[in-house]
Amino acid sequence: MSRSNQPFRFKQFEVCHSRSSMKVGVDAVVLGAWADIESANNILDVGCGCGVIALMCAQRNPSVIITAIDIDDASVVEASYNFEMSPWSERLCAKAENFMELSCCGSKNDFYGYDYIISNPPYFDSGIDNPDSVRLKARHQYELSPASLIRHGATMLNKGGKIGLVAPFEQYDKLTTEGKVSGLNVVRSLVMTGREGRTPKRIFMEFSHELSDEVKEILTIESSDGSFTEQYKTLCKEFYLKF
Repeated sequence: MSRSNQPFRFKQFEVCHSRSSMKVGVDAVVLGAWADIESANNILDVGCGCGVIALMCAQRNPSVIITAIDIDDASVVEASYNFEMSPWSERLCAKAENFMELSCCGSKNDFYGYDYIISNPPYFDSGIDNPDSVRLKARHQYELSPASLIRHGATMLNKGGKIGLVAPFEQYDKLTTEGKVSGLNVVRSLVMTGREGRTPKRIFMEFSHELSDEVKEILTIESSDGSFTEQYKTLCKEFYLKF
């Protein structure tokens, strides 16, 4: 078996990701470890790929029910397999759904909103109309963007519900404004830098309809000598085998 086809092993579960539109990566793991999901009863994972974020949420919250959706059928099949093999299979479900076509006006047996919507959404706005690979399509704003996630997600939250996402660092102001237009406030943010001294690359943001002062955090993955920082180890110690 080639290295790319081997499952990625975490402390309490493993993830096959050879067929999914998005592989296991630092962005997804940091989001899954950082998101404030401990009190959520139900979570929607948008653009789930192989399902790693949903699995992390299931590990962190022992009672939450998680629905994971993706427009890529192969990703849904692989996420479903990963869920079935996990210790939390009864609380995880993967579906082939387009987030922008979902609404909360379900039947009387459905809940009408989510406590948390979480996503590592596409953010490369390259202007390509016909992406020539599944991975590029998954990273592309043709189907979904951080801004559209905020706009549509704002209509799908329970009272007190939150949206958590990761985006390029330079989109912070744009997405903050997008949230305000949609009636959402940034309640938490995390600026992530790959290595000490370098320019930040990612911003993790948490939105809510409720008013609250923004809690701002900074995360550096590696020290200048290339070793992992204690902050990164602490955040991800319940998941990575190397920590």
